[in-house]
Amino acid sequence: MPVDASHPNQLTLEIKDLALDGTGLAQHDGKLVFVSGALPAETATVRITGQGRGKLHAEISELKCSSPDRRDPVCILAGKCGGCSLLHWHDQAQSQWKQQQLQNTLRRVGRLECLVEPIRSTQAVLGYRNRAIIPVQERDNALKAGFFQRGSHQVVNMNHCPVLDPRLDALIEPLKADLQAAVWPIYNEDTQKGLLRQLVLRAGVSSGELLLGVVVRDDQFQGAQELAEQWMQRWPELVGVVLNVQPKAGNTLLGPKERLLAGRPWLMESFAGRRFQIGLGTFFQVHHQQAEALVDALRSELQLQSGEVLVDAYCGVGTLGLPLIQEGVRLIGIEQSRESIERAQCNALLNGLEHTDFHAGSVARRLQEFLPLTVVLLLDPPRKGLDARVCEAIREQPPARMAYVSCNPATLARDLALLCADQRFELTKVVPFDFFPQTTHIEAMAILTSSAAQL
Repeated sequence: MPVDASHPNQLTLEIKDLALDGTGLAQHDGKLVFVSGALPAETATVRITGQGRGKLHAEISELKCSSPDRRDPVCILAGKCGGCSLLHWHDQAQSQWKQQQLQNTLRRVGRLECLVEPIRSTQAVLGYRNRAIIPVQERDNALKAGFFQRGSHQVVNMNHCPVLDPRLDALIEPLKADLQAAVWPIYNEDTQKGLLRQLVLRAGVSSGELLLGVVVRDDQFQGAQELAEQWMQRWPELVGVVLNVQPKAGNTLLGPKERLLAGRPWLMESFAGRRFQIGLGTFFQVHHQQAEALVDALRSELQLQSGEVLVDAYCGVGTLGLPLIQEGVRLIGIEQSRESIERAQCNALLNGLEHTDFHAGSVARRLQEFLPLTVVLLLDPPRKGLDARVCEAIREQPPARMAYVSCNPATLARDLALLCADQRFELTKVVPFDFFPQTTHIEAMAILTSSAAQL
């Protein structure tokens, strides 16, 4: 691609693909060029803004040839806020790209040739997020609240967010005004001084209940309870206000200590035919509709029968496991977090499900204990995927059927390759779900069967 002689800092490039953060990808002189705001199949004159080993960073100076799938974003903060990276791309194009990325990653990382099924998309591409953690900063002697600017820890001030549940979106502006009036000192990452760090907003999509959290460095201050009670009176759907204390420096969002300011520390939610108590820090999928579609798919693929044992590894509060079991099926849940296990036990009782056991501790160690009993195994690990010891334990005592739910195609591909080595398992199906419209993130379900079970 040519260099503009009159502007040596500018290049004209063809955009070939997207990076995982949503920036356009091109090449120049053997280097990757990351172009903010560019889309595949576009040609643009770009200005180089930075460089690293084998790569350049750039922004569009002039769009020479625009993608037919480009659109005007619905948010005025698009391109600045790091929360959404694909608002300028039509939804169908987003979904197709995600499906292809999953296929390519399985081949490149895992050397797997299983054909990825068409992505399960959704009509709910805006207003779908039922949870938000919103950082707070002080700038120009005023409180700013919003998501971080891409590639920084600088808050992009916002009053509205189009991907948030409208009930949560409506809280942002009045909450900012109230906190500004409260004159609480705002936490500064550089000096590690100040008090107020983040807001946490949760909505029960089916129940309509709302839960609000205020994250602070310490709880030695006045006026929090009074303000919480005012919020409870102002918004009848608000069932609780929780103070979360996170005293440590760094990127940890929530701390281990909580204090209830008003109401109750959880909201009630109906999901996939079950009822759940959801706390401030409880892991729960942010796209309710798509998560229910995933449960339906798991139910159809696993075909649980009376007398079988389902082991739900990384079970959280039982979000996937509890909706899957039926009469005669035993559920064993494993999770590192003791708090999540306690919540899962409560959720089982709430739904009158008796044949359930939940255990806190190392997934690798607990799996070795329960795999001899296991007919069906459900895996839903964090983004880092499975520990090597977990893969080895599964290979040594393979269940007849297994489902692996993942939010990271790279670690999914790595783990599937390990599990399927020496034909120990057969990978029968991979299905992507668009859980996170307007972003590059993707959820996937992989179905495996034991080779021994097929003999």
